[in-house]
Amino acid sequence: MAEKAKDLSLKRVVKAPRDLVFEVFTKPEHLTQWWAPKPFTTHHCKVDLRPGGEWTYSFRSPEGVEHDCRAVYEVVEPPGKLVIVQAVPGPGGRPFFKIRQTITFHDNGNDTALDFEVQVLEANPGSEPFLGGMEQGTNMTLENLAAYLEKFQKGKP
Repeated sequence: MAEKAKDLSLKRVVKAPRDLVFEVFTKPEHLTQWWAPKPFTTHHCKVDLRPGGEWTYSFRSPEGVEHDCRAVYEVVEPPGKLVIVQAVPGPGGRPFFKIRQTITFHDNGNDTALDFEVQVLEANPGSEPFLGGMEQGTNMTLENLAAYLEKFQKGKP
């Protein structure tokens, strides 16, 4: 049996007010601009922002390979907290993996401190490349967030 995938805990401060950071985490027009580790892009995104609501999106690799993702919001507490359960479908509809992300947004002067927790709920065969790169990919995605917020606040999204 494979070793259990490791959970993840990251902290990050971004230079933007908490209300804006929460909005950028929850509106499709923003998420398509930053929610993907480089060099992937997010080209499809639909959000039903409520407990039990779905968030669906697709990552696209530079080679054009699509990774459809489905998430369900467990907790939505604007502008302070999101809890999201996500899965990446694998062969036969069984997910490669399922994770719970808890994102807490804290005022930090004019900035926002993020606590980003990821709990691996399920890891199936084929999940290794995804989960093995989870920390690096999450850090890259949060770097994209910081860069997007900077451009957005300057009026250049």
